[in-house]
This record gives sequence, structure tokens and C-alpha cells, in this order.
Amino acid sequence: MRRIVPRVLVVLIIAFLVISAGCLGGTARETVTLPGETITVTKTKTETTTRYIENTSRLEVLERNLTACSERLMTVERALNATQQTMAELREKYRECLTGGTQTGSSPVTGGEGYTVTVLEEREYYTNLIKAIDSSKSEIYVMMFLMKYDPGDGYDPANDLIRALVKARQRGVRVHVLLEDGIDENRKAYDYLRANGVDVTFDSPSTTLHAKVVVIDGKTVFIGSHNWSEAALDWNHEVSVRIDSRKLAEEMVDYFKRVRGR
Repeated sequence: MRRIVPRVLVVLIIAFLVISAGCLGGTARETVTLPGETITVTKTKTETTTRYIENTSRLEVLERNLTACSERLMTVERALNATQQTMAELREKYRECLTGGTQTGSSPVTGGEGYTVTVLEEREYYTNLIKAIDSSKSEIYVMMFLMKYDPGDGYDPANDLIRALVKARQRGVRVHVLLEDGIDENRKAYDYLRANGVDVTFDSPSTTLHAKVVVIDGKTVFIGSHNWSEAALDWNHEVSVRIDSRKLAEEMVDYFKRVRGR
């Protein structure tokens, strides 16, 4: 009896330990030696709690890293917005510097029927036209053979004219643009204008639109050789005219609609 009681107690203790450890996950075999015999039992390791603690610590580290990244992104975004605002202000000052704050071009010639004609050589076309677009009140029509939009160039006068159309549209002016279908370079201008709510279309693929006409507020017409490209607006020899005539403006709008087909 002296050997049986301790052996039974030992077995019960081992069984209790095995059952208690089973709730914690993970298993391992262990050999227990009793007086006179050897017993191999299976018990569980307390690995579940350890893994939980380790995973929780990793999640906390990841959360801290994510928070730090988010804060850095917000800082970068604020800096980017400030830079864009500064660039817009510099672009506006650059435009004012080019125009000199006054209208350029030859002296207007008044016709017998109450219209005026101003010859615009070289860059005079740009400086006159950008002011007219910026001061437009109701409606703009543009027919252009080449309208080259180059958003990566901060000093391209063609970009200024194209963006001026978008600004006019944003302040409520109705803007209609018709572009030549056969020039791939017109696609960027088309996409940019369309994305900003401008009524822009291509002419029929079966014809060639070679006109360079702008009509503003039903009273002012710009017509001539200038395309909307950096070359035409900055260094080519180009000449156009500005004609202040409601009658001519009406005729050019009718022509625009006939060429577009609607």
C-alpha cells in the first residue's frame, strides 16, 4: 500500500497538469520516471499566450509606423499645396510682366460701319487674347488647327491660353472649342478641356480644320495665322487681327456651328 498511494497521487497530478496545459495549445512528449517503472506522458506547452503577446507587440509597432507615415504624408501634401499656390502666383506675375499691364498692338482702325481692327504681330496676339479671355463675361468660341497643351512646361504661353479657357468656364462663361481631328498633339488639350467641363469636340475626320478663330462675348473676333502652340505664340513670325464687330462675331459663330455640324 505504501508504494501504490504515492504512485496514484503522482499519476493524478500528472494528469491534472496535462489537462490544465491543454487549454493553452502546443504539445510535447515528456518522460516521467516513477519508482520501479517509466511512464511517457504528453503535455501541452504554454505557447499560445506567448504568441499572442508577440503578435500584439508587432501590431502595436505597425500601428505606430502607420501613424508616422500618415503624418509625413500630410506634411508633404501641405507643402505641395503651398508650392502649387506659389507657382500660380508666379505664373500670374509672369503674365502681367509679359502684358505690361496695357494692351499692345497697332493703333485700332475704325471702319465705316462702326467696327475696329487691330493688327497683332508676333506676341501681341497672345497678350491681347489672354486679356480678352480673362475678362470675358458670357460666351467664347474657339476654332483651332493646333492647340498644344504641355502641362510640364511652366512658361508655355499656349498653356496659359488653354488654362484661361478653363478659368472662364469655372466662373460661368460658356466655352466651346473645335479642334482639328487629324493632329495627335491636340489630344492632350482635348482631354484637359473636357475634364474641366469645356464643350470641346473634334471636327470630322473627312475634313481638315485649318482655321484659327476666337470669338468672345459676341463682339470680339481674333483671326489670323496664330496657332495655340509655344512656337506660334513665342518665336514664329505670325500675324493676326482683332476685330471688334458684333456682325462679324455673329457670322463667325454661325460658321463655327456649321463646321461642327451642330
